[in-house]
Amino acid sequence: MSRESILTRIRAANTAPAQPPLKPHAAPASLNSSGAGAIGRFRTTAVAKGVTVVDVDKPAALPLAVARTLTATNLRADTIRVNDPKLCELPWHDASLAIARGAADPLDTLTLSSALAAVAETGSLVLGSGPDNPCALAFLPETHLVAIARSNIVGTFEDALAILHTRYADNLPRAINIISGASRTGDIGGRIVQGAHGPRQLFVFII
Repeated sequence: MSRESILTRIRAANTAPAQPPLKPHAAPASLNSSGAGAIGRFRTTAVAKGVTVVDVDKPAALPLAVARTLTATNLRADTIRVNDPKLCELPWHDASLAIARGAADPLDTLTLSSALAAVAETGSLVLGSGPDNPCALAFLPETHLVAIARSNIVGTFEDALAILHTRYADNLPRAINIISGASRTGDIGGRIVQGAHGPRQLFVFII
């Protein structure tokens, strides 16, 4: 019996009526925050996941904010791997920091990505893959730094998807990664282990 004849018999036997399309449910009103409300909620939910959140007045102040944060947490920063042109052109030398362009490799300990959106509901970051923001930056290093614009911190995932649609329309990146805190797992002997599948530490800089 051919494949097509089998499928024909299955279709004939499946007499169940077609189901109407599911209607999306609106997010709870308590989550529909924006502006300062969304930023405050994001900070609370992200910090609860062990994320360090740092405010930055303007893009040009990011290198100094990164340097101060690394010093305060006793992290060594020989080189930061980053490939976003807008981040690369910032005054890193003024903060005594060096950058290296390209995707991360297993020897990199510190990387910097830019996030498309941040979701206050869960303290999650939404990163899109591409030449400017290789996925490896978010998964290979011990420490991951992420820059996010204040205007792109929203209340819900529905709001974050709207940002993606506005930026990309129907031509989405090959991968969309949603990151909620540093890597951790409880699968190893029932103990919480940091950095099992990715960075041990996550720092978010709100610009």
